[in-house]
Amino acid sequence: MPPLRLDAQISHEARLYSQQMASGKATFSHKGIEKRFKKVEQIIPYRKAAENLALNKGYQEPGTIAVEGWLKSPGHRKNIEGQFNLTGIGVAKNLKGEYYLTQFFILENKTFYGKTKRFPSLRSRSF
Repeated sequence: MPPLRLDAQISHEARLYSQQMASGKATFSHKGIEKRFKKVEQIIPYRKAAENLALNKGYQEPGTIAVEGWLKSPGHRKNIEGQFNLTGIGVAKNLKGEYYLTQFFILENKTFYGKTKRFPSLRSRSF
């Protein structure tokens, strides 16, 4: 499995959602995932996308705790080990000390001869 490439634009979108959850403007859920991925698709056309979320408080290493939790969850682990080539990570902390973590996984469309090839039948979203 090749390593994921961290993408700054995807990370920006993930960070925006973490900030919305931390501020209370969005609930801690996958609700609205289609809208978030639509924003990503405007930047990077993709074949497949997935999202992992975590909410942690009171840990020295909230990122480590999030990843350890995701690896214990079959659905989250499937995203981590899935056929994706790009990722974006966003973290936000609120005044209560709660950390909201969002990770997007993207399998981008490949470009051939200057055109983006679409694969609508292969497109899926998991969360």
